[in-house]
Amino acid sequence: MRQDYKTSKLYYGFPVILLGYKDANFKYNFTTNSSSYTLGDMMVIGFHSRSNAAKQITNFKEFTVNVPSENLMNEIEIGGFFHKVDKIPLSKLEYEIGEFVDAPLFTACPISIECKVENIVMYGETANVIASIKKRVVNSNLIEEGKLNSDKLNPVIFLGDEHEKIYRYLRNLSDKAGKFYKNQFE
Repeated sequence: MRQDYKTSKLYYGFPVILLGYKDANFKYNFTTNSSSYTLGDMMVIGFHSRSNAAKQITNFKEFTVNVPSENLMNEIEIGGFFHKVDKIPLSKLEYEIGEFVDAPLFTACPISIECKVENIVMYGETANVIASIKKRVVNSNLIEEGKLNSDKLNPVIFLGDEHEKIYRYLRNLSDKAGKFYKNQFE
């Protein structure tokens, strides 16, 4: 049986990303995000238009998308729960600067993507950033015979509603039970 569910938010499973960006106050910075998708060489991300990340990405017109695994839960939490501070030293994330964008690629993340802003579409107070993908970097252990071996990729998934939000991840595709992690900073 299905029923009407009144809620202001419903996260039905989105990959967590670390958005790296140039920051006028701290040189480089990052934030945690779960609102993204790609189609071909297009990346779309969304976030609150008054956030520091939105202001910096709107200003510098470039960013990186970094896909963390569960071993980076502390860094994911730092990126999501601390605001308008220099989060890179706080998290101790190591990075290199992109080839096509002046923004951090986090070396601990198995996938990083360099993006240039093409357009920003506002919906209420949400900024939807449409960007072109300039380069994708993937850990070599995820590539087999020139293809991504998705069995080895273990992204963190974000789920919940206005009452509770959690992170989940699978150990691998054969481990159907998976595991979840509750926010430590809530």
